[in-house]
Amino acid sequence: MGAAILLVCRNLWRLIISDSSYSLSGMKVFGRYRQRWCVVGVVMTVFITCTIYMATHAVFDADVDLTPPRSVHGPIYPWDKHYRGPLANYDGDPSKEKAEDIIANGVKVQVEAKKEDKAAPQPDKKVPVDFVSEQKAVQLNRHKQLEDTCKKYPQLHIGAINVDTQRHILVNEKHKLLYCFVPKVGCSNWKRVLMKLVGKSNKPLAEITSDEAHYKHGMRRLQAYKPEDQKKMLETYTKFVYARNPFVRILSAYKNKYGDVVMYRKETYFHQFAKKMIKKYRENPSQRALETGENATWTEFVKYLTDPAKNYFDDHWEEMFKLCSPCKIKYDYIGHLETIGADAKYMLDTLGLSSQVEYPSPKTSHPTNSTSTFENSFSELTIAQLKGLWQIYQKDFELFGYEKPDFLPSTV
Repeated sequence: MGAAILLVCRNLWRLIISDSSYSLSGMKVFGRYRQRWCVVGVVMTVFITCTIYMATHAVFDADVDLTPPRSVHGPIYPWDKHYRGPLANYDGDPSKEKAEDIIANGVKVQVEAKKEDKAAPQPDKKVPVDFVSEQKAVQLNRHKQLEDTCKKYPQLHIGAINVDTQRHILVNEKHKLLYCFVPKVGCSNWKRVLMKLVGKSNKPLAEITSDEAHYKHGMRRLQAYKPEDQKKMLETYTKFVYARNPFVRILSAYKNKYGDVVMYRKETYFHQFAKKMIKKYRENPSQRALETGENATWTEFVKYLTDPAKNYFDDHWEEMFKLCSPCKIKYDYIGHLETIGADAKYMLDTLGLSSQVEYPSPKTSHPTNSTSTFENSFSELTIAQLKGLWQIYQKDFELFGYEKPDFLPSTV
């Protein structure tokens, strides 16, 4: 628009200058009048042009936003301990406050920010912040304990992952999980949980039988994969393992496999061990006991475990560190059966799997876990037998952070 006005003015000026070149007096007079009219025309042209421009383009009354600015801070979450402001400890409902009732110095802005929090993403109400913080600390302590103990026993780092460990790791490719299962440490329920996650069963967890959990879980073991695939999975998948007080675990194994005759008769695989126990450690055994292996005692079982002849160890009483190689595999989650409810919840929550499945809550405490049962069983053993058990399971105690039992001699 400005360029057009300058062009008009330039052309008119040239016309005016050209008028002065006439030499005739009459023409000069006529030229002076034309010069005046041309000047007036220029002025009028500029005036009209500016009027049109201001009427169609210029804005003199822009709206001004007089509302207070929003807080520059992000949402104020309950766990934000460093939030500063007059309403940091405000417990009421800010939406019910009137603007004139709220004190100055920026409080109104903070109230509005708290209102906005209602629409912001909130943490799961089922997972208190304190719970998450406590579980993080628990995991840090367990990993620290494991790392320190692995340094104490350098031999646990030597060599590749053995076949026993490879066959004890279940692979969930769908969710990229590796679970090293340890018998008598809640592995039946963990297999049920993993069955649900991989879609192998539509039944409620409580209706999945033990046989289905152990033999129809639909997952391959790490041993079944090629070495290069094993390496990649161990490096990239989420790995978890659960432990249990080693002495409580072997007591549970004994009661489950030999303490209940009805159960014993169903699981014929374990008869071979019972027959050996009775034959080698029982004085004057009956012919029936030798043939069936029924009613093998707790002390006979311990003698079998601590025999210097190094009898074969089944997975149910094999050392946990031998089954899962925790000094060679860096597990992301280390759980304890004693706190499995909280440990499992934390792991499933942090992996975003809680909406799909929950670890089943124990109906009642297993008799093996009671203090009286535990103490009574171990009080039957001799000092030599207690020392023998400690020598076998000491590394499990130390690696997984279990305290040395009080009934063990201080010299052990």
